[in-house]
Amino acid sequence: MKKHIIYLLVSVFTLLSNMALISCSDDDVADANDVLVVKSVLPIKVMEGQVVTIAGTGLEKATSVVFPGNVSVNNITKVGNGYISVITPAGISAEGGTVTIEADGESAESVMALTVGKPEPMRVAPLDKAIKINECMEVYGNDLEFITKAYFPGEDGKDIVVDASDFKRKATGSLYIYSPMGIKAGPAQVVLEDCSGKKYTLPEVTLSDEVVGGSGETGGEGYAPIWEGDVYIYDWANWQYLTSDQLSLEDIQIHEGLMIRLTFDNPDGASVCVCDANWGAPDIDGEGNNSVWIAAGTTELEFPISQGMAETLKAGGGIIVGGGNYTLKKIELFREYPTLWAGEYTTGWWWYLPASELDLSAITPEAGQTIRFTFTHHDAPQTFCLCDGWWGAPFIRDGGESDNNIVLAAGEDFLEFEISEGMAATMNGESETALIIGGDITITKIQIKTD
Repeated sequence: MKKHIIYLLVSVFTLLSNMALISCSDDDVADANDVLVVKSVLPIKVMEGQVVTIAGTGLEKATSVVFPGNVSVNNITKVGNGYISVITPAGISAEGGTVTIEADGESAESVMALTVGKPEPMRVAPLDKAIKINECMEVYGNDLEFITKAYFPGEDGKDIVVDASDFKRKATGSLYIYSPMGIKAGPAQVVLEDCSGKKYTLPEVTLSDEVVGGSGETGGEGYAPIWEGDVYIYDWANWQYLTSDQLSLEDIQIHEGLMIRLTFDNPDGASVCVCDANWGAPDIDGEGNNSVWIAAGTTELEFPISQGMAETLKAGGGIIVGGGNYTLKKIELFREYPTLWAGEYTTGWWWYLPASELDLSAITPEAGQTIRFTFTHHDAPQTFCLCDGWWGAPFIRDGGESDNNIVLAAGEDFLEFEISEGMAATMNGESETALIIGGDITITKIQIKTD
């Protein structure tokens, strides 16, 4: 009997001890979640009017967010457990700095520092031909990711507004904006607007009311769907393993840096994470991370694929998508025009490009097709000269010393013109030398544009 009583007492003490430990553990977790801590701020380059999402603990009690320059915001939105968002205010310090959260006498400072964007459109293209409806006006400059609208002059005298969600491409250095229906044909100056409401008048282009092409999804250059579905990714345990059999990669030249785009339903804000089939981590937020918080209402995520992802896809591997609180609808890859040559070559006088170095597996060059030369960025004017392999001089643009010898303006990073009969013949191997290129420019890519 004594032995049973001792056993009972030990059991009771053990139970009480476990309850105490469990209680302490739960309290510790609760206390940890209540401590005011800033874990991340996205994005880290901001400007007035932009939504900023802050992750951490204890944020539900935040009363103000203080931006660099001691500019305080009190209108705070809770977007999920451990997440708040605010609108970047006017007047923050141009030098940037950290963000501070204030709550009931407490404060917590971000580890990462914000920088301040300053949109600067510098150049538009093309200037040598009219831009037809559904064709793209291309804008180049700095911090263009903050542009939210483009205003085209309308035929009825009112501006036609194109939202950034309808741009073909939006990146920090370039915008590709489809010319919309209803435009007024003729010389025009398109106006851009950033998220703060500031407007920028672009150099004059010529608009045409002719309609060409479509979305680019069925041919030529543009985003091509490689997967479509309707998959709800509810939390981080719900990874979606999309195998190569589920992806359509025909006619897409896969390489590092090729743009990929995810489309999804996202009414409440979501975490999105992407890996290749080998759990390689591409840079999807521009800061080296493969997961990113997406604010409510944002339905697209665009980023360049990594070398690992390119190698995995070419080897027949797939894509792994995770995160939480969104419905994945579509994955697309940017299908480029066929690339005949890619690398980095500074021409000098002269570069004899052999026909054997051209990749003609996807296309046969023909007279009248449009060829596109892409160059490294240059801040000063540079020369470019082109001959076919027989020293024939194609007409590449008005201006310069001759039809095939021109000066590229500062920042003019690509050139398009029609292939001559001589170029078509020498590129197709009737001459050992396909093209003879001169000047003082560095070429990175030669492509042929297709319909």
